[in-house]
Amino acid sequence: MLFCIFAEKETMTKVIIDTQSKEAKRLVDYLKTISYVRVIEESQKDASKYDPNFVDKIKKREKQASIKLDVDNLWK
Repeated sequence: MLFCIFAEKETMTKVIIDTQSKEAKRLVDYLKTISYVRVIEESQKDASKYDPNFVDKIKKREKQASIKLDVDNLWK
């Protein structure tokens, strides 16, 4: 998996390219030669990782008792 960032002044466009095929790899090699293109390579595994601390917080919260709110009296 590859993330390409095209930057022009203050705007940027993110392009995600699956680099498993030869054609995609050649495209990425070409993009790397362009001065205004920044190529950031990231594996699929790295892209989908969650912060372990965040996951722990969510799991702990799931075990806590929930609170029902009366929506009709919410702002009273």
